[in-house]
Amino acid sequence: MPGMGESTNFQAQYLDSMLTHVTLVAFLVVFAAVGLWWWMALKRDRGVLAVPRRRFWQVFEAGSPARTVIQVGFGALWVIDGLLQAQPAMPREFVPMVLEPALAGQPAWVVNLGRIGINLWSIHTVTTDAFTVFVQVAIGLGIMLGGESVIGKLALSSSIAWGLVVWALGEGLGGTFGKGATWLSGTPGGALVYVAAAMVLLLVPSWRWNDGSAARRILTSIGVLWLFVAAIQALPSEGFWHGTHLSRVFANAASNSQPAFLSAPIRAMESAALHDPAVVNAVFVAIFALAGMWLLIRRHSYWALGFTGVALFATWWLGMDFGVIGGTGTDPNIAVPVGLFAAAAWLGLRSAAISPVEERDVREARVDAGYSVESPSVESPYPEVAGAVAGNASGAASTSPWPVRHPVRTWLVGALAVASLWTMLPVLGSLHAAAAVPRGVTLAYVESGGLARVPGSPKAPGFHLVDQYGKPYDLGSFRGKVVLLSFLDPVCYATCPVVAEELAQVAGLLSRRTQNIEFVTIDANPDFRSPSTLRAFDAEHGIAAMKNWQFLTGPRATLEKLYQAYGAPTLTPQVGMVAHSLLVYVIGPDGREQALTQATGTPGIKIEEAYANMFADEASHLVPHA
Repeated sequence: MPGMGESTNFQAQYLDSMLTHVTLVAFLVVFAAVGLWWWMALKRDRGVLAVPRRRFWQVFEAGSPARTVIQVGFGALWVIDGLLQAQPAMPREFVPMVLEPALAGQPAWVVNLGRIGINLWSIHTVTTDAFTVFVQVAIGLGIMLGGESVIGKLALSSSIAWGLVVWALGEGLGGTFGKGATWLSGTPGGALVYVAAAMVLLLVPSWRWNDGSAARRILTSIGVLWLFVAAIQALPSEGFWHGTHLSRVFANAASNSQPAFLSAPIRAMESAALHDPAVVNAVFVAIFALAGMWLLIRRHSYWALGFTGVALFATWWLGMDFGVIGGTGTDPNIAVPVGLFAAAAWLGLRSAAISPVEERDVREARVDAGYSVESPSVESPYPEVAGAVAGNASGAASTSPWPVRHPVRTWLVGALAVASLWTMLPVLGSLHAAAAVPRGVTLAYVESGGLARVPGSPKAPGFHLVDQYGKPYDLGSFRGKVVLLSFLDPVCYATCPVVAEELAQVAGLLSRRTQNIEFVTIDANPDFRSPSTLRAFDAEHGIAAMKNWQFLTGPRATLEKLYQAYGAPTLTPQVGMVAHSLLVYVIGPDGREQALTQATGTPGIKIEEAYANMFADEASHLVPHA
């Protein structure tokens, strides 16, 4: 029965829970320190140390309000993403719940690229998760607190590099190149917006933030993005005009565990898309196109930004399900970072205190006066902004190096950076192996937590049984060989055939070492114990030809004692197949338990191959002279 025996994989669970608890405690300390620093800075600014009071954005040394929204907002998003990566389910569920779905339906070259990330994650499940947590939080705090310093610029540069890694390996390039790409699911990828934010902060000069030109270019970029996603949504090849492709987008969002009032509107959209996919798709195409054209023509920009905000929130709820619900959400999805850019554009226009029509008149007047319209040396028509920036510059002036003036910031970012490097070493050390091994063993390691080591390698419980041909066997019969010991129900038609297929694949992978490996299965159904029943199971599932396959049975009392001895409980109904454990033990040549795991009962080529590879790896390790 699926789920039984999972508690035996205690080592992986212990490591995962310890990682989560330690990480969360560390971040609570970090945020307490950041909060204390900010409170002291504001208190100092209120006159305790007789220095001029500064606005909130000047505390972050981020420049204008528009630039501050991007710097502080995206820094905070990186920190939030890091905390989400520390959720308890992440080490084992990240691959099947996040990475594998992101690669579904993508071209082969995208899948092969994503497989590198999947393999790395499985080789060092907990360490890779910790590395991801530390990197993202270090980047976030560096962007938020680093200002214009070297630390801030390093954090922004790291954001570009890491964002591209996340976009390629974690988001499958945002699903842009696969069938079914849609903004409603996050195309073209939130990580790509993070990269754009870092490039904007690094490359756009400060005077463009002050005169509103940066805000206008942000409006143009968001408008182009809206038109791009509208075009994708309208493509017939994406399949949203008919069938169930569009309704499945909403069904996936509604499937996450959440309060009913959050899922009800999503379910309503799912139902509407199921009955009238063309109408619903046409509505979304129209919304995206209208938002894009409105921003590009720059008429009534505030209203256009308001419409964009409503569209962002609606799609963030109905299609993306807020991005973080369900226990395996890694980020708020693309709507939030685009919304930060929209908020920065709104602040930029407001700070410039000039409308698009007035701006055209000012530019023409500048040309008539002989000035360059791009010249930052022209006297600013916004003295209140210029004064704030000048005040910030004068308040920040100091002969002391930035790390000396900001020791708490330096310590926080430095500590997380060192933690990132510490966890990065084993991950990067396995990069070659991850790239060279395309097989799907990773799925099994992540789903099961890997083969848990049995502490102390105790001697495996002995038995005296007969196989499917009536030949007697005991545990000593397999001395000197590696034994993969499982429990299967000979009348099962659900999970047991899947496990049998996995074990048969292991035999195929280890065909050159069959003389050193035995596949021993104990009858898990005490009501069906005859050798003929076991032979029928073998014949039905194509494993009768395996020479090193023993399906063992015996008296009911003997079997029940073995279930208890191996921690493999069985629930016997009045008739038919039983509910039983899917534990698989790996017993070494010395007859001692080496490892165990919970096999999968889920059919599917990929997952079956994954478990087969995992067992084959472990058996090869234990076979003498392998």
